[in-house]
Amino acid sequence: MNKKIIFHILALFTAMVWGSTFAVSKVLLNQGMSPAEIMTLRFIIAYLVMLPFSHKYLKSKSFKDEFLFIVCGIGGGSLYFLAENTAVEITKATSTIALLVCLTPLLTAFVNSIIHKDEKLSKRFLIGSIIALLGTALVVFNGIFVLDDNPIVILLSLLACVCWTIYSLVVRKLEPDYGSDVITRKVFFWGVLTMMIYFIFSPIKTTTEMLTNGKVLFCILFLALVASLGCYLMWNMILKRIGIVTASNYLYFNPIVALATANIVLNEKITIFAIIGCIFTIFGVYLCNTHKKVIEKYKK
Repeated sequence: MNKKIIFHILALFTAMVWGSTFAVSKVLLNQGMSPAEIMTLRFIIAYLVMLPFSHKYLKSKSFKDEFLFIVCGIGGGSLYFLAENTAVEITKATSTIALLVCLTPLLTAFVNSIIHKDEKLSKRFLIGSIIALLGTALVVFNGIFVLDDNPIVILLSLLACVCWTIYSLVVRKLEPDYGSDVITRKVFFWGVLTMMIYFIFSPIKTTTEMLTNGKVLFCILFLALVASLGCYLMWNMILKRIGIVTASNYLYFNPIVALATANIVLNEKITIFAIIGCIFTIFGVYLCNTHKKVIEKYKK
């Protein structure tokens, strides 16, 4: 099997796991935990599990590199989660957030092509992105076409989109000098540390009693060990092997898995619009990831 195909499969798997985290997080939210507490717990556990196996470069090679790691911790951790989850808390139309956050692959591709001018986007890629985004929209709305015109919700959703784009681009810059494990561990560390600022203004609600609940413990460990430790580590390896543009396109599958998981866990209905959207998304991602004119320079 072609080595790159393996990383395409891993990218799809990672996107599927991240798509399932919406339903898992919903279980924890229903138990009384806040989004910030969920993110902090999952990152702390992931960091502590990683540390015995990855303790190289506790200090970066330079102050500049450490600053970039801080940016990764904020963009791929604290600010991303705060922006997205705050938007969820103040809106009744979560489809608005899901749709705007799904602009991430397209935004990442455009910004990357501007920074790296030798990596131009083909018409095939742009057509594929539009089709995938249309499919994602159908999945997100799932037959109920409601949008929130609250500018705060829109701005927070776009901020989450920008955060993940910045995270991906900065990880690309760090990859030549640091392994994926070091980058992942640093993201967890700075994600937790920068989130502490939030807790100065918002008291912690999670109690020991909550954490001894079997359902809560299972969900936290899934988010920490699978969705955080496993998937962040894989994602940073994937970015290195197949490039941020190709990898980011798999994020279009997040809403599909989120919808399927919500149907199983939360009994949410799936409509014909969502099924058609799935087909559009798969076809669009296929077009994107088989384009020929995007040249990305990564180590083999």
